[in-house]
Amino acid sequence: MSWSSFAQVASIVESSTLQASPHSWRKILRNQSSSSMVAYIMDCNPRRSGSRQDALLGLGQSIAPAATAEAEAANPSICEAGVRAAIFSDGHVEGDPELVEELFAWRRGAYQALGDTRKLLTSVYTQHVPIADIIEKLEAERKATLLKMTHESGGYNSVLIRVSQILAHPRITYGLPPDDPGQQQQQPAIEDVMSANGLSRDEARVMILNKRLGAWKSLLENHLQPPQ
Repeated sequence: MSWSSFAQVASIVESSTLQASPHSWRKILRNQSSSSMVAYIMDCNPRRSGSRQDALLGLGQSIAPAATAEAEAANPSICEAGVRAAIFSDGHVEGDPELVEELFAWRRGAYQALGDTRKLLTSVYTQHVPIADIIEKLEAERKATLLKMTHESGGYNSVLIRVSQILAHPRITYGLPPDDPGQQQQQPAIEDVMSANGLSRDEARVMILNKRLGAWKSLLENHLQPPQ
């Protein structure tokens, strides 16, 4: 298997493109940096419809120093895709400046969505607003944001979709950043939250969710802009 490095993202070496199934292709990425690669864009040059990963948005996992990971790639008969922008855990970035900015724009949109969504969720356990009403408001906001067609709106909508799924399917466990177990605080038992606050089970569940969203928002807070 051959390996190569795109000049713009020198810290990452990539395998040749491998066919994973009749209609999907993969590359293996190896991180040669001394810090983890937290986010990246894999795409062709010129751009087509590439893939985006960002551990701080719950989209994929970080790639630790000297570690490897699989990434979606384009059909090599169409174009040769590669990592064109990346953000690392020590704060440095590599790659096409416009694509680096795109990664941070998604984060800013997600950060705004977390603030707006947390206000809506608070009304569930302070004003007893039905969860169905919140899901309806989130869907209306998502449709309105789709019209903006910006990278910020992409990040914004990714949060609205995730929160709507969690609210609509309480029996399913959805992962939310931070994904490092060392960063996670022990979640209170739902029965304790119900008893302490005089809430129904659904209201207590939303209160716990809102606390997790607050931790996610705090995680993003100092990672919204490229280094100056």
